[in-house]
Amino acid sequence: MGKLKFNKSAWNAMVKEIIETEGVARMQRVADAANAHLDRDGYMVSVEGDDPLTKRDYRATVITATEDAMYDNARNNRLVNEFHKAGGA
Repeated sequence: MGKLKFNKSAWNAMVKEIIETEGVARMQRVADAANAHLDRDGYMVSVEGDDPLTKRDYRATVITATEDAMYDNARNNRLVNEFHKAGGA
């Protein structure tokens, strides 16, 4: 019986592409919904990951980039409350 050989570089490229095409757009919707509660944008999308990519190190997230956003999120649990705006199946 032969061994199954996994093409890690192809897998990493596919994961990166999916995060950039799907994940960023979804997290941008969350950031936009959260920013609607502020006078100026304080929630931003961040993409993290290194080469070589590992199973859990490439992701798109929404971060609190200003003190106003940090306060708003702490007081109102804003990111959790707006997470449904990300959409999905």
